[in-house]
Amino acid sequence: MLANVDHIPSTDWKQKTLEIATFKDRFTKLMSKFENGEGIFALKKMLDKRKRKRLNKKKTKEFRKQQIEEKLINRVKLHKAIDEWLRSKQEEVEKCKTDENMKKDADCVLGEVTKKKSDARKQLTLIGALTKLRAVREQMASHRGEKMSAEDKQVFRTSMEKLSKMWEDSSRTYMTEEQRLKLMLEKTAVEDSKSIQLAKERKLLDEWYTVFFGPMEAISPENTMYWALTAAERDMETFIALRRSWDTFLVPPTNEMGSSIPIGWVLPDGNAGENWTKYLSNA
Repeated sequence: MLANVDHIPSTDWKQKTLEIATFKDRFTKLMSKFENGEGIFALKKMLDKRKRKRLNKKKTKEFRKQQIEEKLINRVKLHKAIDEWLRSKQEEVEKCKTDENMKKDADCVLGEVTKKKSDARKQLTLIGALTKLRAVREQMASHRGEKMSAEDKQVFRTSMEKLSKMWEDSSRTYMTEEQRLKLMLEKTAVEDSKSIQLAKERKLLDEWYTVFFGPMEAISPENTMYWALTAAERDMETFIALRRSWDTFLVPPTNEMGSSIPIGWVLPDGNAGENWTKYLSNA
C-alpha cells in the first residue's frame, strides 16, 4: 500500500481522503450514540421491546398450538362419548327387542296352551255328553225290551274312562303350564316396572346432582383430593374407619346435646339392646 502512495494521482488522493473523512464522520456519530447514556438506554429499550414482541409471538403461537391440541383431544373425547352413548342406546334397543320378542313368544305359547286347555275341556264335555247319550239309549232300549250286551257296556265304559283320564291329565298339565307362563309374564312386568322406576329415580338424582354441583365430568386420576374424600365409597375398611372416628364423638347420656341419634343415621330395629333403646324415644 505504501508503494502505491507515490503513484496515486492527487485528484484520486483527494477523493479517497474525502471518502475516508465521510466514513470517519459516520463512525464518530455511531460511536457517540454508544458513548451517550440516553442512546444506550434507547437501544436497550428497543431491544427489550423487540424481545417482548418475539416472546408474545412465541406465546401466541404456543397458545394456538395448545388450543388446537385441546380441540383435537376434546373432539376425540366427544367422539368416544358419542360412540359409548350410541352403543348404550343400541344395547337398550336390542334388550327391548329381546324382551319384546320374549313376551311375544310367551304370549304365543300362552295362547297355544290356553287353546289346548280349552280343547281338553271340550273333549271332556264331549265325553260326558257321549256317556249321557249312551245311558239314554240304553234306557230306551230297555223300555223297548231290548237287552244290551254286558261286554259292550264294559268296553264303552273302559274306553270313556281312559279318554276322560287322558284329557283330564292333559288339562291339568295345560293349567300348570298356563299358570307358570302367567307368573313369568307377571314377574317380567314387575321387573320392567321396577326398572322403569329405578331409571326415573336415577335420572332424578342425576338432575339434582347437576343442579347442586353442575354437570358431571370425568374425574382426573390426578385429583388426589377427590379420591381421598370419596375413598369410603369404594373401600369398606375406609368406611368403617371413618364411622369409628365419628363414634368417638358420642357423649354420655347426661349430655342433653347428645340425647338422640343424629338425623340420617341408620336406626336400630325394635329389638335393639338397652344401649340403643334409650335413644329411640328421642330419635
